[in-house]
Amino acid sequence: MISAVRLSIAVLALAIASVPAPAAPNPAPTPTPSAERAAQDMLRACIDAPKIVSYIGEIQTTRWGPNGASAMLARIEHEAPDRTRRLYVAPESAYGDYVVTIGTTSYEFDTKRNRIVETQNPVLSSQVALNDNFALLIANYRPVLGPNDMVAGRQAATVSLVNKYTGLRAMRIWIDRQTKLILAKETYRPNGAVATRVRFDDIRYTNEIPPGLFATSPPSGYTIVLGYRFSTLSTDIDKTTHSAGFEVLGPRFLPDGFSILSADISDLNGIRTLHLVYSDGIRMVSLFENASGAAADFGSARPVGTRFANHDAQYVKQGPTTLLAWRDRGLSFALVGDLDLSELVAIGASVAP
Repeated sequence: MISAVRLSIAVLALAIASVPAPAAPNPAPTPTPSAERAAQDMLRACIDAPKIVSYIGEIQTTRWGPNGASAMLARIEHEAPDRTRRLYVAPESAYGDYVVTIGTTSYEFDTKRNRIVETQNPVLSSQVALNDNFALLIANYRPVLGPNDMVAGRQAATVSLVNKYTGLRAMRIWIDRQTKLILAKETYRPNGAVATRVRFDDIRYTNEIPPGLFATSPPSGYTIVLGYRFSTLSTDIDKTTHSAGFEVLGPRFLPDGFSILSADISDLNGIRTLHLVYSDGIRMVSLFENASGAAADFGSARPVGTRFANHDAQYVKQGPTTLLAWRDRGLSFALVGDLDLSELVAIGASVAP
């Protein structure tokens, strides 16, 4: 086909060779995408990068909270499109633990307790959810290209996401210019302080990853514990809430830019629970509610008592994430999100005033 096209061009050139050439017009300039569109294209490429790029690296996650900073260092192996192993090497309390994620299922190997916690979350492979959230992100945040930088020895483009309502930068990401993989990410508080930082210290792209790294069979002496098993997320909110089996209450107030994304009925620790997900494209808030009187699971954290709208409540804050729990009208509620306590309280007060 290419040779035929070249031959046709050659014949056409010979046919017009003797025709006097008119004055050549000025060539039309090639349109260049705006900086904002270029930033959007870069963000879109980030979504697909892990599906086609395999790598081995070390990644550090740091969170700043009211009681100081906490950091975790992990070795990570990712085989595109959907197999990942994350081995924790610091701090000492997490050393040796690792998580294998295959598709929508994660296996958390707790080497201190000789157990594997198996969790299922369909959102991990929901392209629809990713697309919806990307559209929401662009609606609420303005992407701004910044100067190039170096991360883990790789050339990276920087993109800041500025909230259109507040004018404040909420996040900045560093994107590998060649592979489009996110090499680093920072989120910021309203006062500009860094809330979280995730950054590769080292990365190597390779397709030669031993398949045994993703083994999920329990070692001798290990027990398997079923963790959260989220059902398939649905955008048919009315249908899902009507199948909850109890009178569902939702927030009448959400921060600027937030919209409901999805709903699902999940079995959390044997309790039928409605899970509503809200987002502004970057920040996410989950509202859990059940009619079984089950209290929120704070894990090893010590909750702090508070009160709002005549409700006694408890909350814990771990890094940028806050969990607020209370009961009302025979229902147990829990709000979880990377928002300030005051914002969660405002949402909670609108659920059951």
